[in-house]
Amino acid sequence: MFKKLFNDEAGVSPIVATLVLVVVAIAGAAAVGTIMGSFSSDVSDQASAGQASDAASTVLRIAGSTTVTPVAELLAEDYMAANPGVRVDVQEGGSDAGISAAKNDLVDIGMASKPVSTVDYPEIETYTIGYSAVVVIANSNLIATPMNFTADSLNSLYASAGTDGAVSITTTGNLTNASSGGTAAVVYQRAEGSGTEETFAKFLGDSTYDFASDKDVDHSKAKGATGNAGVLAAVKADPKGIGFVDYGFAKDVSGITILTPYGYDAVTESNIKDALKGDDTAYPNSQSSPYGLTRPLNFLTHGTPSSLEQSFIDFAMNPGNMDRFTEVGYYARTQIDY
Repeated sequence: MFKKLFNDEAGVSPIVATLVLVVVAIAGAAAVGTIMGSFSSDVSDQASAGQASDAASTVLRIAGSTTVTPVAELLAEDYMAANPGVRVDVQEGGSDAGISAAKNDLVDIGMASKPVSTVDYPEIETYTIGYSAVVVIANSNLIATPMNFTADSLNSLYASAGTDGAVSITTTGNLTNASSGGTAAVVYQRAEGSGTEETFAKFLGDSTYDFASDKDVDHSKAKGATGNAGVLAAVKADPKGIGFVDYGFAKDVSGITILTPYGYDAVTESNIKDALKGDDTAYPNSQSSPYGLTRPLNFLTHGTPSSLEQSFIDFAMNPGNMDRFTEVGYYARTQIDY
């Protein structure tokens, strides 16, 4: 019902915003509420400004993963240029919010940077548009050149974090937790449900806490930050900071050092791409093991896509749009699967 209201611009009124907020409250999902509140505000602002008659006749609402958002925004720009009768609105809020919004049919397309179970979400259809990888980062004042890390060493860091994420680390050799005489550091995690964090938690495993089983590191006292951009900004601003983000956010960022998984040569676009193509020696690969650091970038629909939803999904998968994925450090599906 709400998608139909959104897709009929002439019928938009402030009451739509009220109805959406009521549904979101019933759903009980705070992240979805943030997304839908933003959508509702956009609609209300447009109507109150008397611009409804000038707006596009059709609106496509997309929401969810902060990882998928950058490429979705670029694709939206291109799609609107090619289809002037359509407005595509993209809102970030985390993968869990994107899944919940798609499940409850609150948006046209949800976004998730992790696999979506057909058993847990039988009403959702999943379309993988690309791939990316999670990387471990540190403030360059703390670690100036790439150090090696292992899943166990990171598990220990996050499990031992004290107040405000305080940990003690070694800064020579491999990154490990220092029992005494180490260097003070601060570990960061995601504050919201996140495909990035789920991928990271599965990589850490369950040797200290049930990080992998719980699909997050919420048992840790690591400091929380919102979205990939939030974690990146927090680590960059904190001379003691260590965290995890998608590679597309961290590549070529001054003041940030990308650390290297033990047993692998380097973290580069080509290494990650090789891993996604099946080379497990290139980077820890989730395509072959649940304990890797690569993951899919997914669009989600509630049931069979409408013609407009399918049109945008097809557009995202078009080989001609491959450069949009490369631009933000991701890999289009056509670069990997075909």
